[in-house]
Amino acid sequence: MVKKCMKAADGYYHMHGKKFEMLEGSRAQVQHGTAYKTPGGLTKDKLFMNKHGHIVSKKKHLTAKKERRLEKAGYFTKKGKFGFVKRTGHGTRKHK
Repeated sequence: MVKKCMKAADGYYHMHGKKFEMLEGSRAQVQHGTAYKTPGGLTKDKLFMNKHGHIVSKKKHLTAKKERRLEKAGYFTKKGKFGFVKRTGHGTRKHK
């Protein structure tokens, strides 16, 4: 059975040798060490700041990277060009 988290006499939650003011908080509060976890159960080791500066789930970020949504939508990289280039199927002719 899992032990329920209780506030100590000093008014803090003591978890794994660290003190937290709140048990649950926003992703930013978890990242800054004010709260232990998010309402969804994500702890600091499961969170990550992406290139846009948003705090996201590390696991979800890696799964989405593998999805390759741009390529599925028809955008591919081309040597000598910067960024993605839209590839359409109109460039080839059928031979009779």
